[in-house]
Amino acid sequence: MKRAERQPIGDLVLYAGIYCKLWSVPDRFTLLPQHAHTWPHISMVVQGAVRVWKNGELIGDFKAPAMLKIEAHALHKFLTLSDNTTIACLHNVDHADPEGEPVIAAEHQLVED
Repeated sequence: MKRAERQPIGDLVLYAGIYCKLWSVPDRFTLLPQHAHTWPHISMVVQGAVRVWKNGELIGDFKAPAMLKIEAHALHKFLTLSDNTTIACLHNVDHADPEGEPVIAAEHQLVED
């Protein structure tokens, strides 16, 4: 799958023990690649709609507002189903790596065709 022309824009807030990464995705049918974290977290569809897979299995389509529990080590990916979709990923700051980011257990990248 090719990279989206207009890439998602990430915004980060660390406050009160919560790490919140907000992804603003301008175009529908943009794939946020599969990845897994060492610790469980919540992904929240704030605006728009997404299709979500966990551990290779389609778990459904979710329209804002929606919250998804993502278990530790669960491989997950999102496909936006509408323009201007916003997803917030909420992690416990106590589980961050030395740079302050949630620990990634596995990650996949998109490759150019």
